[in-house]
Amino acid sequence: MPAIVRPGTDRTMPYANIWEPGGVTTRFSGFVTAAEYVCSAEDICADPRFDALRFVIKDLLAIDGHDVEPRACDAIAAIRHGARFTNPNIYLVLLTTDARLMPFAHPEATSMLHGLYETHAFASADAARRWLAAQPPLARANGRLRGAPPAR
Repeated sequence: MPAIVRPGTDRTMPYANIWEPGGVTTRFSGFVTAAEYVCSAEDICADPRFDALRFVIKDLLAIDGHDVEPRACDAIAAIRHGARFTNPNIYLVLLTTDARLMPFAHPEATSMLHGLYETHAFASADAARRWLAAQPPLARANGRLRGAPPAR
């Protein structure tokens, strides 16, 4: 994984965004902070290829630990809300076996994350790729949240 150094620090980021046709995989390693998780999403959303994305895989299988807790939900939801206005047609997949991360893949109805993107969690990359391959392309109008009334 190439070293990504956070600007203004000497700390290497524990992730790499790997772009491929139609999608991107963020591969995390080491200890992941909530701020680094958010930064990985910001990097994807700021990339010109974001508009054409059909899937994002957040691979957290090789991490040593994390401090991504429900309090990080607000920052993640803010990114997803904004990103959805540009591209609402993304399947978002978390690769993890950590039950503490499941609310980010399967948000409760009261969560700010609920209904923003089609999100799922898998314990293996193979299972996630098989599932993604079986999904039809999403064709949602930009900016319309699932369950929200149509704009007038």
